[in-house]
Amino acid sequence: MPTAAELPRHEVRWLGAPRPDDPTVPTLVLLHGYGSSEADLIALVPALGLFLPSVSARLLSIRGSHPAPGRRGYAWFPGPLMSQPPLADIGRTGDGIAAVIRRYTTSALLVGFSQGMAAAITTMRRHPDLVRGLVGLSGYLYDDAHPGDHQLGVMASSGHGIPAFVGYDPADPRVPAVALQHAVSFLRAHTALEERTYPGMGHSISMPEITDVAAFLRRQLTPG
Repeated sequence: MPTAAELPRHEVRWLGAPRPDDPTVPTLVLLHGYGSSEADLIALVPALGLFLPSVSARLLSIRGSHPAPGRRGYAWFPGPLMSQPPLADIGRTGDGIAAVIRRYTTSALLVGFSQGMAAAITTMRRHPDLVRGLVGLSGYLYDDAHPGDHQLGVMASSGHGIPAFVGYDPADPRVPAVALQHAVSFLRAHTALEERTYPGMGHSISMPEITDVAAFLRRQLTPG
């Protein structure tokens, strides 16, 4: 287990009243896009709070461990966006995110945008026991194999797949349609997937998408 100093940099925020000593409090993990930072998706917290007024949850917003070439922010994997990183680097990213989660809880719901979606899927594929749900926004995945792939497939085929939401613009200008569909096909076969498209949204997050994400999160985070 990495020490606190060795963990990826991250921020902790709260939806609702803080409950830092309650091990049962739900945890959302926010994974930013390429060239951004852990501060990026934190900006969604006020909107989520409006849509989820009765939900109390810990928010972990994690920073990617690599510089983003040509950008001021960070990346989850080495190299330019959409390039295939070495398999060892892909695995280290998922394991690093899992180490942050395990410092706080034994189960989390992952929210990833763009390259952060690839990081979220990688974490789920390597640590399916740690993931209670996944939200992927305008992203993709890397074409490799991970230890949890078989378990995820069995769970999905038996009707007990991890709940997942994916949203995107079919004409996304940053992520090619073939990459989007490859990720969606994987999630269809390995999760209990809810898919939404937002024509005209581009490579961004829109208010209709936030509304749908909040509804998905409410179902996952509200007892009963």
